[in-house]
Amino acid sequence: MIKSNMPNKLTTIKKVIWVITPFLLLTILIILLFRGCETKRVEGKDIVVDGVIVKQPTNNCRAHFSGLLMNDSYLQDHNSLIFITDEYSEYVGEGNYPRAKLAFPRAHETTFDGIAIDKKTRIIIYKEENFKGDILLDINGPAIINNVKWEGDSSLDNINNRTLKSKLEGIFPKNCRKFSKSNMHTWSNGSLKVICNE
Repeated sequence: MIKSNMPNKLTTIKKVIWVITPFLLLTILIILLFRGCETKRVEGKDIVVDGVIVKQPTNNCRAHFSGLLMNDSYLQDHNSLIFITDEYSEYVGEGNYPRAKLAFPRAHETTFDGIAIDKKTRIIIYKEENFKGDILLDINGPAIINNVKWEGDSSLDNINNRTLKSKLEGIFPKNCRKFSKSNMHTWSNGSLKVICNE
């Protein structure tokens, strides 16, 4: 009579799977936990960004950060429409953002060129992560700030001196529109705070 090795092989394979499966599941769980710390999740009326709870944007308590220039109309690869999220921007409410590049990944990846800040909203941008280093910008809204690197760009259509479309003119009068004092491309490597003064 010939004995088959097939049952022994199946038993060995089952044992190997039995031992490996918990390690695989643990690895997957750890990966998901770390990825979850860097993404936005809505929890009630608040949002978790980079592991920190922040507020959703509301009138008089909001900021819009873009890798494009801020304008009163959208133009693909050139301008973000103020307070409307697109593939280049993030629109946020009050909160502390210890790592801006994780909180604002679209704006960071596309060079961080425009900021719109509503009334009663203050923005502080720090050069380094975790609110350390020089303060690059400390401003109370309302304000539209576009990167000085693009001053004279025709897509802006002289935004600092003309009447804005829709209700934006009432929020952002001409005296609160300006260009940055330095190139904004590295600003998202640090951290920032959005503070609301109700």
